[in-house]
Amino acid sequence: MLKPKNIIPTITVTLVLFIIYASTIPGYIKLVLAIFSITFLIPIAREIMFENGLRKIKVAFYTALITSLGIMAVGTITDSPPIDIEYFMWFLILFFFSSLGIFCYGIPASIIAELVSKRFVRHRALISGLIHIGFGLLTAIFGLSYYLSPGVFIIPALYSGFFFLIDEVTRRRMKKT
Repeated sequence: MLKPKNIIPTITVTLVLFIIYASTIPGYIKLVLAIFSITFLIPIAREIMFENGLRKIKVAFYTALITSLGIMAVGTITDSPPIDIEYFMWFLILFFFSSLGIFCYGIPASIIAELVSKRFVRHRALISGLIHIGFGLLTAIFGLSYYLSPGVFIIPALYSGFFFLIDEVTRRRMKKT
């Protein structure tokens, strides 16, 4: 039964699933993104995601913003294109696709990392970091059938590393207050 407190997450997941369904990405990637998106409907996952003032969502937004700005900055340094409306449009496209991956894959992976690492109090940060980066490297499996360059898979691992670092910083700041 749909309860009032479950309406927003249900509508959001439905919208994300529709975007995934309508996209042109391969079917097995759609399946993985859909499974990870459905995890938002699990109460314990939502509890972790929404604790400390929506910390995971803020971390995902900051990660998408920082990595998108970083990639655009590297592109600007190497190519020196004129900064105009086209440059801004490329940033928005990059930010959109980064956000889609980070919100649909990164947040659930981070929730799993947090659930697992809570059991290891002494080495929680190390285990959480390894799980984050492991999920980032796990995306290499998706590209093996397309014979992509191995360097392509460094980007998701870097994104997951940034997500972990930003998550740890915000966790420690929230703990101090």
